[in-house]
Amino acid sequence: MKTYKILTSFIILSLVFGAIFSAELLAMGRKPKVFSITVRVDFGPAGKPVHEQALDIEKGTTPKEAVSQIFPVLSGKACCSFREILAIDGVRVDPAKNRWWICLINGSKKHVSPNKTRLKLGDRLEWKYIEDLQ
Repeated sequence: MKTYKILTSFIILSLVFGAIFSAELLAMGRKPKVFSITVRVDFGPAGKPVHEQALDIEKGTTPKEAVSQIFPVLSGKACCSFREILAIDGVRVDPAKNRWWICLINGSKKHVSPNKTRLKLGDRLEWKYIEDLQ
């Protein structure tokens, strides 16, 4: 009887661990979720033409990562953080002229964090090079 209980316990534990291990293997083998967004880059006072295109990205992609799939991006400290966008496609921020890159999503007037925000299916990402005339 004792052997039967030990054997039953072993079988149950094997099934439980097998199910957990199988689920982890399946999750590791899955392809990342990919979806489309629209990216628009407005070079404003830099005089370069506006660029707009559909872009397929993976779940969890940030605005900074998305634009870097289209144009070369330079990061560094322009004002407050070393993770800021210094330049997109060679158009660099210019604190002396008060020119900056801002990031907007879905036409919102509210700027979003290019490093923390996660894009979603159908988002319309816009990067604008602006001259702040304060």
